[in-house]
Amino acid sequence: MTRPANDVGELTSRILALFPTIAECPLPPDQLVAALTRLRESDGESFALIARMLMDIIERQGAALTSVEEAQEELRELVRKLTASPYFPAVFLGATHSGAVQGALVQTDTERRVVEVSDEVPLDQLIPGDEVFLSHERNFLIGKSAGESCRTGEVGSYSRSIADGRLVLRARDEEVVVLPAAGLRGLALKAGEGVRFDRVRGLALERIEASQGAEYFLEATPKDSFDEIGGLDREIEALKRVLSLNMFHAETVRKYKLRPKRAVLMEGPPGNGKTKTARAACAWLASLSKSGRSRFINVKPGALNSMWYGQTEERYREIFRVAREAALADPELPIVMFWDEVDAVSATRGESLHRIDDRILNTFAAELDGLEERGNIVILSATNRRDALDPAIARPGRLGDMVIHFPQPNRQAARAILGCHLPAGIPFAANGEGMAAAREALLDLAVGQIFAPRRDTELASLTLRDGKQRLVCAADLVSGSQLEAIARAAIERACLREAEGGPAGVAPADLSAAISDFFQMAPRGLTPRNARNYLPDIPQDVDVTRVDVIEHKVSHPHRYRMEVA
Repeated sequence: MTRPANDVGELTSRILALFPTIAECPLPPDQLVAALTRLRESDGESFALIARMLMDIIERQGAALTSVEEAQEELRELVRKLTASPYFPAVFLGATHSGAVQGALVQTDTERRVVEVSDEVPLDQLIPGDEVFLSHERNFLIGKSAGESCRTGEVGSYSRSIADGRLVLRARDEEVVVLPAAGLRGLALKAGEGVRFDRVRGLALERIEASQGAEYFLEATPKDSFDEIGGLDREIEALKRVLSLNMFHAETVRKYKLRPKRAVLMEGPPGNGKTKTARAACAWLASLSKSGRSRFINVKPGALNSMWYGQTEERYREIFRVAREAALADPELPIVMFWDEVDAVSATRGESLHRIDDRILNTFAAELDGLEERGNIVILSATNRRDALDPAIARPGRLGDMVIHFPQPNRQAARAILGCHLPAGIPFAANGEGMAAAREALLDLAVGQIFAPRRDTELASLTLRDGKQRLVCAADLVSGSQLEAIARAAIERACLREAEGGPAGVAPADLSAAISDFFQMAPRGLTPRNARNYLPDIPQDVDVTRVDVIEHKVSHPHRYRMEVA
């Protein structure tokens, strides 16, 4: 029996109203099916519409269900990874075959243990030092690493090999016996070569290439010249003769059966050109060499000291090793090792409170002896305390093959030094006779003021322990570096005056003002402890007990005033 149209429409409306919330439909499934069956019989078009809508809902819910299942699978995989037990890396040390205990001896971070080995890992192909992986419980070797994951460790020097293949390394003044890892088996190591090793595991892991020592060398040959040094013509000529003879005329030296001189000790008061001369010597050797260059190592002994026992001596050996290898790599290349303030390392043995310096001195002496066969290495050293040097170091054959004294400048030397630092190319205040004559007059003026035999040059008074007084004059404290400072100060005054609109050129007033400043400041550096460095005529058996600075009033101060138009 066909239902009335209004009943069919009401039924259709009720069913359609269920679809937006089909997942939460309040009708039981059998009632919903019965309703749809009656609708199909009474109104086919409405049923077809509802069927299509139902299929769309089923497809959407199926897709949503698939997404939920994928998300659930990803979540399960994440949970598995978060809760999985880790694998543990270890180092294989060897196989064990002792009765019931058979397997692999491995080293973890904290202990050694013997573990079973997977059938997939051929035990006979494992080499001590190979990295392997242990199971979650660290009781089963499950695989071998494709490479070494940890490439760090200590570096020691190879000493020798033992008959059974073990190696003896030296590290921190002690010997360590280790097993060679795969990377070192079959390598012919040389004594002194660097080897990375693991102290805990007792393994030598790889050979480390020695440093080329680039940090010790200047990047380029020094540009200093002997022409820039005034007042040391005799000392420079002596240095050039000994370097030229022994560096470039070795055959002639051997013909006369002379012992080559490889070291020059430069001694004298501070600030008189020792360092400058060493740099200029390096540049001069470069001009004579076939390659047109040379290499310069400027060593500050204090910078090599270390707080660790034995490390200072190792640094001394290292710097000499670098010099020897550089000389061997290019026998035609002159190499100059300059030891500045060498008395810091070679003080007389037995005078050090903790006797640490004695060990350093012994190492230094041994390394100097090892340079005899290196004809292209020159040792230049400088000190202002020759009396403090150990005789074993200062003797001929080590640092004292030739000793050159760098004195304080006299009148002639002071004029030459000032001439280098007041060059003819800069402006001078004209004195009516031209620039050249003005420059010569300034040099005479400066030398006359510094070396004048009058009370104006008395700068300090020393009191000796025996009660005697010793006057200190400007000529006693002047040095090459002080004369350079005087010249620069005069030039700066002239430059500033001209920049501010004043008269141009270095004038006598500029030089006099700079000398006056020197008179004021120089004696303030004198102390009872260092007075003998400047005044070698003080008796050795009488100490200086007091230094009194003599104050000078400037009678004619030089001032300049800008005229404003």
